[in-house]
Amino acid sequence: YQVEDAWGSIEVFEEDHLRILSFGPGDEQSRQDKRTPHLPEHEYIQAMLLVLLLKQPKSALILGLGAGCLVGALHHSVPGIKITAVELRAAVIDIAKRFFRLPTGKKISLIQDDAINYIQQRQDKKVDLLFADIYHAQGIVKNQLSNDFLQNCQSQLKADGLLVLNCWHEHSEDHDFSTALRQNFSHLFACHVSSGNWIVFASNADHNAALLKIKMSAQQLKQASGIDLNRLLNQLKKI
Repeated sequence: YQVEDAWGSIEVFEEDHLRILSFGPGDEQSRQDKRTPHLPEHEYIQAMLLVLLLKQPKSALILGLGAGCLVGALHHSVPGIKITAVELRAAVIDIAKRFFRLPTGKKISLIQDDAINYIQQRQDKKVDLLFADIYHAQGIVKNQLSNDFLQNCQSQLKADGLLVLNCWHEHSEDHDFSTALRQNFSHLFACHVSSGNWIVFASNADHNAALLKIKMSAQQLKQASGIDLNRLLNQLKKI
C-alpha cells in the first residue's frame, strides 16, 4: 500500500510475517509481527518500555504515532491505562488503524496535530509518562532536542512522572541537549541500543527504589505480557 500526502510518501509492505511502515527509500519507521501484534519488534521500542519498570502508570501521552506499536504495547501490558497519541499526518493515523491493528477504546485518544505545537499549548491533565518519538524520513525532528520542548514536556508531567525520548547515539555527545536536559530534570537515565538509538529517561523524582527491584519487575512484566526486557537492563545507566 502506498499513499502521498503533503509531507511525502508513506508505504506499507510485508516481508514474510512482518508488516513494515516506511516514510521513504531505506526508511523503516515501524515493524510489526502479524502473529504477535502487541509485542514490540524494534529494539528501541523495547528500550522505551523500560520505563514501565520504574513506574506503574495510569496515563501516557505519546508524541509521534508511527504504526502505533508503542500504543499497542502499552495497551497490552498496562491494563486500564489512558493513552493519548498525537500524530501530524492523518494518513499515518489511517494506516495504523487499517494495517497495524491499532487498539481502540474509550481510554485511547488519537489527535491529529503537530506534536511540538500540541505540547506547547496543551492544557489538559498531567500524565505519568510522556513519550517523544517525533521522526520523519530524514530523521529526528530537531525541536525534540530543544530546551523549550523539554520544558513544555516537564510541565505536562506529574510530580513523579517520566519523559522518554527516542534519540540517536550522537545526541549523547550533544552539549546543548545535555545542558537542556539538566536544566529541566534532576534525574536522568539512558539506554544505548544496537540499532543506533539512544533512549533517555528524565524525571524530577527519585526512582532509585524501583531500580533496586528492576530485575524482579522485568520478570513480572515478561510473565504478564510476554514483553521481555531482561537483556536491556544492563544497558540502562545513569547520566
